[in-house]
Amino acid sequence: MRTVLLSSEREAAIERRCKRKRTAKIVAAVLIVVVAFTLFFAIVLNAKGLGVGTGNTDGAYGTVLADIEGITEADPRIIDIAMLGAHDANTASLAAGNPIDNKPGSDLFKQLYPVSAGFQYRMAVTQAVSPYQLLMQGVRFVHFKYTNYDGEWYASHSIIGREFEEDVKDVLRFLADHPGEVVVLLLQSTSFGEDQSLHTFHDWLAGVTLDGKNIYDYVHYDNVNVFDSEFAEEGRVRLRDLHYNDVTENGASAGVVLLDRREWDIVQAETEESALSDYFFDVDSTLAHQWHSRMGEDVLLEEIDDYAIEVSALALYRWKLRVNQTQASLSVESFGDVMRDIGAWSLLKFAEKYNLTLLESENFDNWLRLMPVFQVDFANSDHGDFNRRVNEKIRARNEEIVRILGEEGGNYENLYL
Repeated sequence: MRTVLLSSEREAAIERRCKRKRTAKIVAAVLIVVVAFTLFFAIVLNAKGLGVGTGNTDGAYGTVLADIEGITEADPRIIDIAMLGAHDANTASLAAGNPIDNKPGSDLFKQLYPVSAGFQYRMAVTQAVSPYQLLMQGVRFVHFKYTNYDGEWYASHSIIGREFEEDVKDVLRFLADHPGEVVVLLLQSTSFGEDQSLHTFHDWLAGVTLDGKNIYDYVHYDNVNVFDSEFAEEGRVRLRDLHYNDVTENGASAGVVLLDRREWDIVQAETEESALSDYFFDVDSTLAHQWHSRMGEDVLLEEIDDYAIEVSALALYRWKLRVNQTQASLSVESFGDVMRDIGAWSLLKFAEKYNLTLLESENFDNWLRLMPVFQVDFANSDHGDFNRRVNEKIRARNEEIVRILGEEGGNYENLYL
């Protein structure tokens, strides 16, 4: 009997040891998973590498319009000219660790910043080089975001970049050196601080000079129809009526077309109206553009195709500057989107891949015809020779525009047949 009891006790002890071992293995496995995920997300959320190079920087496309034979005779409308666009063109100066912008809704980003600075940085930088270098690589539609932070104006895209006057000077430098070129400059505020407004910002711009000239010295139109209303005062200029010769003084000077958004949803100080505000067209009433915010090739191409059909059906070419705004952003619309968000690593890395996909689409030429501004992240990407190839496509379209207008007596309707 005692032998049986001892045997049972040994078996129970063995079972307890086995149970402890199994528990230890489970705990160890869980700890390994936790540590692995902690390390993974620590790397993902704090790594600061963008995963791409600097793209093309050879300055091969400082001139893209002025040397097209017959362009002054054809005198195309600005809204018909094909252009390479750079979304958030002044984000190369952002740095991980810089302050978060005070734009509305930024509180959560600020709270998460200590543990996600790298990820937020990678999802804020959309261009790899300075605005001047982008212009030298063929960009002619330039989108800047700016903010008032601690009383000064800075570049911004969630994270603060360099002083904004440096970005403006980049544009001034290009304009000074390239007569006959057109730059469409879209300025978008994220915050005006406590005592600034769109009007005070417009006044401030006049004080940003290079060799004695400010941005308004390159505006060769005046008294604009800001909201492009059919009921505006007689004599006001509409964007749809601006031609190449109007903007460049018949090719003798570089010219800039200024756009911004009347930011009703961003708090502004009550200030006096600036006379300089009449140089700016309102983006929402003069542009046709749609934000494509999904990840994945198929859905992105489908969205662009759908919008191109809408542009064509509504004949928006008659009165709108049409922008193919193709930079996709973070999306949580599906589980697949979320996984692709993580895999994209950075907006620049994402753009490096998908810019080429868009360019090689069988529908690209039709998109460019209907939506002549092709605006992307990483506009100077050299992946798949993107920058050179897209500039060639844009050049070919503009040469076609000049030819058609020359043959058809300036009837822009023939550009869209």
